[in-house]
Amino acid sequence: MSAVMTAAQPAHAQDDTASAAQRVLSAVQPVQMTAEIVGIDAGNRSLTLKGPHGDVAIVLVSQQVAGFDQLKIGDRVDVLYKNALLTKVEKVSGAGKGIRERADRQSYTPASGGYEAARQTEVLATVLKIDRPQRRVTLRGAYQTQTFEAVPGVDLDDLKVGDTVHAVFVSAAAVQVTPVGK
Repeated sequence: MSAVMTAAQPAHAQDDTASAAQRVLSAVQPVQMTAEIVGIDAGNRSLTLKGPHGDVAIVLVSQQVAGFDQLKIGDRVDVLYKNALLTKVEKVSGAGKGIRERADRQSYTPASGGYEAARQTEVLATVLKIDRPQRRVTLRGAYQTQTFEAVPGVDLDDLKVGDTVHAVFVSAAAVQVTPVGK
């Protein structure tokens, strides 16, 4: 069973959320990947990408990235993107422990030449895997399983596989998407 949480926020709270998410993303260096598009959400300007090792990533595509409307499922693309980042994780105990849920907050912040999307998401999820040396945590949430890179301030020492956690992450964001010749 899963529940979706939605919350109306005052404008200043949305601005704070946008600023926090944008600060986290701007501090990360982009990585390059050649991938196949396995899903497109035009309304949210996001792509679901399957990488060379079968790993799946959902990335937001900035308004500055041209050609989004021409992309199709099955296209192979070179993507320069910033990984999804785990910004907070706390163990959960008590009544809500067994229910995975999710709350999305998408906000737009000014960037050169337009607006940059940054989505901060809160989830109740189960820890499936922890790679402490690489600071990566794999979580199973209400809708999907995803691996996150933990920012330096997140303490992973007390986490173990099977824990139910309240986690906050900033979604991956594409900086550049280029179709690869077939």
